[in-house]
Amino acid sequence: MGSAKLLMRMDLTTTGRYQQDALHALRLPGFVGCLNSTLSSLVADDIAVPNGQTRYCHGDTARNLYVVKRSGFKIMTPLCGHDTHISGFRMPGDLVGACGLNGGHYAFTNQALSRSMVCRLPFDRLREAQLKQPVLAQGLLQAIAHQAAQAQRQTTRTNLPALVRFGLLILDICTHHKKRNLSGTEFELPIPRTDIADFLALAPETISRLVSSLIERQILMFKSKTVRILDHHALEHACEALN
Repeated sequence: MGSAKLLMRMDLTTTGRYQQDALHALRLPGFVGCLNSTLSSLVADDIAVPNGQTRYCHGDTARNLYVVKRSGFKIMTPLCGHDTHISGFRMPGDLVGACGLNGGHYAFTNQALSRSMVCRLPFDRLREAQLKQPVLAQGLLQAIAHQAAQAQRQTTRTNLPALVRFGLLILDICTHHKKRNLSGTEFELPIPRTDIADFLALAPETISRLVSSLIERQILMFKSKTVRILDHHALEHACEALN
């Protein structure tokens, strides 16, 4: 009897922690404050995604929205033939799969940058919850608009100097972490340099030269997958001076 009660307490504790973790992951612009009462019914489960694996591919039937909880994903846009272009990255707290809300099919392919974790929100649960709580629909639209604006900003940077493109990417990730009450000066960057090069329309060798230059100037420090901004003002100035 005592063992049964202990197991029940453990299960309730685990559930509470699970919902708290999911709420933390969902604290992105537009969602803060509107999910407390619907969290348990929205989140189906947590899913671990191995490095290089996908949750969906371009053209797949769209059934779920995902929120990144750990590590991240690259978003790949189909081009002519069988080629793809990396059009964005999704870090912890970001939505993945919002492109499937319209049309019933995913417009892009996602791929885990390393072993990642997402929480799954089935579209049917979202639609049902939106009818009961309209603020959720508003929050969802705001979150999608926020990510769309980020993508639009990136398209305006394609003609900027290489250092500016790379520096702005680092500053964007810094801002992303700050908005989620995480460190904006030291953070994990699970994105391979080849993927950064593809995203910024630069050669991988150029990315390596930029990294070496910023290290030599003591603006950034790289250790494995961790980036530390040593001189935030100098990084901003470098981007502004060449912009």
